[in-house]
Amino acid sequence: MQNWYIRITEENRDELLKWWEDKVDLGDHGDYREPRINEYIMSENPEDNSYYWSQQDTDKYCLYWKKDYELITLEQFRKITNPTQVKTHPEKWYIIATKENFNELNAWRKTVASINYKDFEINHSLLSKHPNDTSYYYGGSVDRLRLDSDFKDYQEITLEQFRQITNSPMSETTAIQISRNLLNEYYEASTNGQKAFLSEHFKLDGSTTVGAIRKLYELACGEWKPKIKANHPDCFEPESKEFDFGKYVANNSKCILKANAGEELGLGNDFIQVRVDKYSTHYHKGFYLSSEYNWELITDNKNEIVLVPTKK
Repeated sequence: MQNWYIRITEENRDELLKWWEDKVDLGDHGDYREPRINEYIMSENPEDNSYYWSQQDTDKYCLYWKKDYELITLEQFRKITNPTQVKTHPEKWYIIATKENFNELNAWRKTVASINYKDFEINHSLLSKHPNDTSYYYGGSVDRLRLDSDFKDYQEITLEQFRQITNSPMSETTAIQISRNLLNEYYEASTNGQKAFLSEHFKLDGSTTVGAIRKLYELACGEWKPKIKANHPDCFEPESKEFDFGKYVANNSKCILKANAGEELGLGNDFIQVRVDKYSTHYHKGFYLSSEYNWELITDNKNEIVLVPTKK
C-alpha cells in the first residue's frame, strides 16, 4: 500500500508520533509542530515533508488528496511501518483489572484459561501465565503480588501493551473510523430509530467508537447482524466453538439423562454426565464417561460414528 493515512486519536497518538518523529528530521524541519489529535499521519504529504495533514491544511486544501489515499487501521499501520517488529514486551507480565478494562481483560482470559475459574475480579491482576495453575490471574492485591517471590520476574504492562501482546478485542471507547460509503450504506438501510442512533454516534467522516459499532449490531435486524460483524471483526470477541451446558445442569443434576434412565438401560445412573465441579478441566463443556465401563468410538457400517460402552 503506497498512499495511506490514519487519524490521530487519544489512544493511538503516542504510537503514531513515535513513527512520525523517526520519519521527520526535526533538525532540518524544525518548523513542523507535532501533529494533533483528529489530524492525520500520512505515508507522505503531497505538499511538503511533514508526513501529516494539519487542521489548517484541511481547511485550505479541502482534503483533495483523500481520493488517492487509503484510510488504514492501527493494526494496518503497524504492519506497514514495522513488518519485522521485534518483540519488546516482557515475557512475564501482569495488568491490574479496573472497572474500565475488566471486560476486555476477562474476555481474553476466558480464551486461554483451561479451567473455568469464576473468581477473577476488579483489583485482581491478569497474568501472562500463572506459574502454578491455569487461571491466568492473581487473586490477591497488587502489593501482595509484588512481594510474592513467585512473581519477582513479572513486569506491569499498560492496556495498550496488553492489546499489542494479545491482539485483544478493542474496548468500548476505542475510536475507529469507517468509510463514508459504508456509513451511507448503514444509513440507507436503517429504520428511523436506527438513523437517529447513527446520527448521534457516527460523525459524517465515519468517525465512531467500538461501542457504537457493537450497539449498532444489537439494533440491527437478523439480516444485517452478520454483515456488521463481517465488516468490523476487530470490534467483536471471537465466538467460542464450544457448548456450555451450565444452564442444563443448574436445573437438573450432573447426569444428562432423566432419573433412573441408567438403571433402565442396565447401567449406572451416572454412566454419562456433565461435570459440575468448576475445577474440572472441561467444566460444563463436555460429557464425562464413567470409568466403570469400557468405551469405544467407532464408525459403523452406515458410516456413522457411534460410542459403544461394554462391561469390564
